[in-house]
Amino acid sequence: MGRLESLIVGTFVAILVPVCLFFAAWWLSVGIAPERYIFACALGGLVLGAVLDVLFVRRWTSRAYRAPLLALMLLSIFVSVVTYAVFMGVPVGILVPGAVAGAYIGRRLVFAGAAGDAAARTIRRTGFFAAGVIACAAAFSAFLVLRYPFAAADLERMFRLKFMVTRPMIIALVAIGGPALVACQYWLTTKAARIAYGAQGNVETDAR
Repeated sequence: MGRLESLIVGTFVAILVPVCLFFAAWWLSVGIAPERYIFACALGGLVLGAVLDVLFVRRWTSRAYRAPLLALMLLSIFVSVVTYAVFMGVPVGILVPGAVAGAYIGRRLVFAGAAGDAAARTIRRTGFFAAGVIACAAAFSAFLVLRYPFAAADLERMFRLKFMVTRPMIIALVAIGGPALVACQYWLTTKAARIAYGAQGNVETDAR
C-alpha cells in the first residue's frame, strides 16, 4: 500500500471506529440506562473509539485489505443503518457507504492479485450486496410512509415544499424511487469498484 493510500485508509478507519462506537453505545443504552445517562454512554463510546484508534489504527490500516469479509459486511450494514438514521429515514444517503464498499473491494482485488472472471464476479456480488442493503432500507421507508397518516405534511415541512403533497404522489415516489435507488446503488457500487480496481477495460461487469 502506497503512502497516500495508507493515509487515506488510515484516516477513514480513524474516523469510522469512534463514530460507530458512538452510535452503538447510544443505541445499546436506550432502554437500559436512565435517559439522562444515554448521551454520556454515547460519549463514552466515542472516547473508547479514540483510544482504540491510538492503540490499533496503524495495525488496522496495514491489514485493511485482509480483514474478514463477513465482519466487513456486518460493518457495512451497520454504517448503512447509521446513515439511514442520520438522514432521518431517507435511504438516499446509503448510496455513499455502498460506493465506498465498492471502492474498497476494487482495491482489495488489486492486492489479492485477482483478475478476469474472478474479479468480475466479486464486483457483481458486491453490487448485489449493496443493492440489497438499500432495497431493505427503501422497503422499510415505504412501509412507514404508507402507513403514517402525516407523511405528506412531514415531507412538505422537511423539504420546504411550496405545493401540497398528495397520497398518489407518495405512492408514485415509493414505486419509482425505490427501484431507482436500488439500480443506482448497484451501478454506483460496481462503477466505484471497477475504477478502484484500475482495470476498467479488462473487468466486464453487468453495471454498464
